[in-house]
Amino acid sequence: MVMTKGKKFLHYFGIYGILFVALIGTVFPLYWMIKSSFTPDNEMSMARPSLFSSHVTLEHYVKLLNETNFMGNIGNSLYVAGITTIVCLAISIFASYAMTRLKFPLRNMFKKSIILSYLLPTAVLFIPMYVQVSAMGFNDNKNGLLIIYPTFVVPYCCYMLISYFQAIPYSLEEAALIDGCNRLKSMIKIIIPIALPGIAVVATFAFTMSWNEYLYALVMTTSPMQQTATVGITSFKFADQAIWGLIMSASVVASLPVVILYVVAQSMLVTGKTDGSVK
Repeated sequence: MVMTKGKKFLHYFGIYGILFVALIGTVFPLYWMIKSSFTPDNEMSMARPSLFSSHVTLEHYVKLLNETNFMGNIGNSLYVAGITTIVCLAISIFASYAMTRLKFPLRNMFKKSIILSYLLPTAVLFIPMYVQVSAMGFNDNKNGLLIIYPTFVVPYCCYMLISYFQAIPYSLEEAALIDGCNRLKSMIKIIIPIALPGIAVVATFAFTMSWNEYLYALVMTTSPMQQTATVGITSFKFADQAIWGLIMSASVVASLPVVILYVVAQSMLVTGKTDGSVK
């Protein structure tokens, strides 16, 4: 059925209208966070704050950097998220390669158990995790998070990389094996370079998951020197009183590493590297 111009206009108007509303709903909280971080306290406490600030101040950022330990919290988050991403990525690459290229008993069971372990809610596991990590001597220690985070980051990374490795033609690896490469060399020289866009995506999400995690970080770290950025932001709220200037400025600062990572990772997100490789 051919659509008339009027129906076509209404069709596209409806689609773009819905997308515009969704875009506003997504962007507006980010705008309000950034705007509030530059808004003076007297304007922020008004009953009906304006959409645009009449005055701009750096007071919240100066106080955040000079009078709080939040940059130490940022350093803790970078330490935990960075090491977790590297370790989980290394484990996931080898595990995903084994489950897509090697044949061994119970391989399908292992593949299915990965997604099941990822679906377990954090609220169910944080008490036994706390008991176990505390028994290992990592109570109130950010290094304890390095033990906990791989339990949910590795299953996610494996689930994503298995799908990506399965899309790589096996004939490429067969050609490398015929030319004298062993399994390890063919994985390093053939599979990983081709799968680099997928690995970059998985690494980005693994870092984001570790960076944004709150419940384990709250339970495992109690002293301000060991807390991560997500827990540090909540420290600016006391009972029913919240220091919104510090909360908003801290949220902006905590968002920057992830934003920078996404910008850097875009250069690696190139598709179509296998086009023509088997011709």
